[in-house]
Amino acid sequence: MFKLYISFYFLISILISTTVLTSDFSERKNFNNILKGFYKNKVFECNYINKSWSTGYEEQPYGMVNNNGAFTSITVFNHQNYIGTLWPKIGEISTERGVRKYQIWKKNKNEEYVLVPTDYLEDKNSSDINIKELDILENYKTYFDKESLKIASKSWITDFYKCEEIEQTSFARKKLIDIFVNQNMYVKKDFKYRERNPTAFSNKIDLIKD
Repeated sequence: MFKLYISFYFLISILISTTVLTSDFSERKNFNNILKGFYKNKVFECNYINKSWSTGYEEQPYGMVNNNGAFTSITVFNHQNYIGTLWPKIGEISTERGVRKYQIWKKNKNEEYVLVPTDYLEDKNSSDINIKELDILENYKTYFDKESLKIASKSWITDFYKCEEIEQTSFARKKLIDIFVNQNMYVKKDFKYRERNPTAFSNKIDLIKD
C-alpha cells in the first residue's frame, strides 16, 4: 500500500510539473515558445552602475557619462539564442526611451545580440515573430555575458549594468512573463504613475571626469 501511495504521488508530481512547464503564455506560437523557454531557464537581475557611453547628441556630452535617465534595473531572461530584457519597475519608461516594457534580442556572435522587432500591443492584436525569416535590426545591439549587460537606452547612449542570477518562485516568473504578453496594460500604469509623480524622474546626463 505504501509503495502504491509513493507511485501515485510521484505520478501526480510529474503531471503537475509537466502542466507548469507546458502552459501557454501567449496565443502567438513562436512568441509563446520563446516565453516558455524564458520561464524554464535562468533569470538575471542587472543593476545600473552609474556609467554609460555617449556618442554625443545635440547638446549632450560625448564620452563616459552618468545617465540619470537609465533604467535602475533590468531583468534578463535567456533561452537558446535569445534573451529578453524587461524593465519591471513602474514609471521608468517614457516617450524618450520608447513606449515599451521589454525587448527581445537574438545572439549574433559571442556576447553580442541584435534586436528582434516585436509588436507591443495586447496579445490578440499583435503579430507573431517570424522565426524562419527573422527581420532583425542589426543597428540595435546589446551585450550580455551573465555578469554584465551593455544596452542602449537611446540610439546614441549605451548604459552599463552589473548582473547576477536570481532565484524566483513560479508565481513571480509568471507575473514577469505576463509583461511580455500584455505590455500595453503595464505601459498605461507606468504613464499614470509618472503623471502623479512628475519630479521622481530625471533625464540629466553628466560627463564623468577623470
